Amino acid sequence: MQFIQDVKRVFGEKTQFLDGCEVALYGNSALVVSGHKGLRSLSSEQVVVRVKKGALVIAGSDLAVVKAGPEEIYVSGVIRSLTFGDRNSGVSV
Repeated sequence: MQFIQDVKRVFGEKTQFLDGCEVALYGNSALVVSGHKGLRSLSSEQVVVRVKKGALVIAGSDLAVVKAGPEEIYVSGVIRSLTFGDRNSGVSV
C-alpha cells in the first residue's frame, strides 16, 4: 500500500488514512472504494458503503454499482457529493 505510506509521509505518521478505506474519485462519474466493510444500501440517488467506523454516503443521480467484491466497490453515475459519517452522526450505518 504505497499510496497510504506516501500520505502518511506527507501528512505525518499520526494520520489515520480513512481508517483503512481508500476512495478514488474519477471526475464526477466514477468512484472506487477499497477496504470497505460492505454495501449498506443502494438506490439510483444514493449508495451507502460501510467503512470501519461508519459509512461513506455517495449521493448523485443515475448511480449504479458496476462491480462489488470483498475488497473494492465500483460506482458509476453522476456523483454530486461524498459524506463520511460515524456511528454517532446522522448518517444511517
